[in-house]
Amino acid sequence: MEDKKNNASDSLRKYGKYSSVVFQMLFIIGISFWGGHQLDLYFETGSNVLVLVIGLSGLCLSLYTTVKRLEILNKEEQDNAKQK
Repeated sequence: MEDKKNNASDSLRKYGKYSSVVFQMLFIIGISFWGGHQLDLYFETGSNVLVLVIGLSGLCLSLYTTVKRLEILNKEEQDNAKQK
């Protein structure tokens, strides 16, 4: 009984960790595209060049942070598996 409760708790904990990675990625992408749009409006460029440049930079940054975060999470899981 205790073992099933621990498995459910571990599953929820993993779900929370991985869903936070997704929300972090979406936040970075959203902020970068929004910031690019605001800068285009502020500088009155007449095109969406800053949206594209800053948005794509944010996309690359979010992919980088996601990969790094997933490496850390995988290492933590491997360490936990070794301890059991």
